[in-house]
Formats: sequence, C-alpha cells, structure tokens
Amino acid sequence: MDVQPGKYTVETFAQQYGLKRQSALNKLSKLKEQGLVSVSGGGSQKRIYSVFRVPKEPTSGFYDLINKYSPEKLQPAFRHITRGTYTVEHAIIDGIKIGDARTLKATQYLFRNVKDWQRLFDFARKQGVTKQVLKLYNEARQNTLVKRMPKRYTHD
Repeated sequence: MDVQPGKYTVETFAQQYGLKRQSALNKLSKLKEQGLVSVSGGGSQKRIYSVFRVPKEPTSGFYDLINKYSPEKLQPAFRHITRGTYTVEHAIIDGIKIGDARTLKATQYLFRNVKDWQRLFDFARKQGVTKQVLKLYNEARQNTLVKRMPKRYTHD
C-alpha cells in the first residue's frame, strides 16, 4: 500500500485506506518504526500522525538541549543531528561558536547542568575558546544561579 504524505488521525487514515481502526494503528506503527511518521497530541487531545515521503531523522543536538534547560527558547537556525552522546559541555562550546546574542544568553543557563568541568575545558582548549567560556561563565554568575566552577579552571 502506497501511503500519501499528510496529517491524519487514526480514523481518517483508516477511512482513506479502507482499513479497520486496529489495522490502521498497526500500519501507522510500522511506518513510525521506519521513521516515516511522527506523532503529536495524545492525552485529552486527538493524536495527529504526520506522514512523510522520506524518513526524518530525530534531532538530538544543540537546540534540543538549549530548549530543554534554558527558559529562553530558541528557534532552530539549522538542523543539528548528532551521533553518540551530546552533552551540556558540547552545547556550551557550540553556543559560543554560534555566537549571536540570544544564543549566548540561552547558553548561560547550561552552566547549571555542567557535570564534568574537565571535559568542558578540554573541549574549549581544542576549539581555542577557553577565554570565551570563562567570560560566559562570569556573565552567567551575574545573571543566574550557577554551580561554582573549580578554582583550577579559572586561571586558563
């Protein structure tokens, strides 16, 4: 069965393709496993199934992490797809490299969630942005409640 891209509820999907409700759910589930369907809604709302022609890769990058931890939400300027683990430490470095004012302001809130200061400064040394990390950290200390950085890193 060739599925047309668009937005469906279970009932409209079943009606359009001549399926029973349970068969439609099974088909949507199989398409979701292939990455051709994303789901929104649920709970007290109707579930809306968005069907695509080409599989969509889930993003787990910079903007997802910023919008998770920062009260200032950012609209993604680009799709950032990562492989493996992408931590808060990576996101701080990426935020500094993007460098616009709103991104830097939102990146300040990530210092609350730094688990490994050594990893952060190793990344910063590799990218050559240790001074910017320290400057952003000091600004974050002025504006928000932030974890204290160990003293051995303040001398970089």
